[in-house]
Amino acid sequence: MKSRLVIIGLMICSVLAISVGAQQLTNIQQILQDDKTGDHLIIAIPTGEYKFEGCAEKLSISGVGSVSIDGCKLTFKDVSETRRVLAEVDLCAGAGKADIVVVNNAPTSFPTSNNNEQITESVLSDANTRDSTFDCTVKQITPTSDHK
Repeated sequence: MKSRLVIIGLMICSVLAISVGAQQLTNIQQILQDDKTGDHLIIAIPTGEYKFEGCAEKLSISGVGSVSIDGCKLTFKDVSETRRVLAEVDLCAGAGKADIVVVNNAPTSFPTSNNNEQITESVLSDANTRDSTFDCTVKQITPTSDHK
């Protein structure tokens, strides 16, 4: 009888642990912040909603893309005629990268296929997503000293 109670207790604990884990996943947001520029991208993992802010360009875009997770790898994508937002994050290592390209319909001085298009691209490289914030503060990177 006691062994049955122990087994039932373990089964209930397992179900609760799985349920709590699933709830935590639905509340996760992933932030990528470029180590040098402070440009940042936030992704709501369950819905695919995102917002990007380019600090130097004073550029802000938002939208909804697709999110997939395979093991530790999170992949994000939103591609249309006016933008391309691609991101990959290693959730286990806490590092990620993103490429954001936006086409604005505004006059430009450089030649493009359509001279009314202005193309803005931002490449994010985040060596430590755990310290990323959604603001334009540039991360303080401490250099390692291997000199003797």
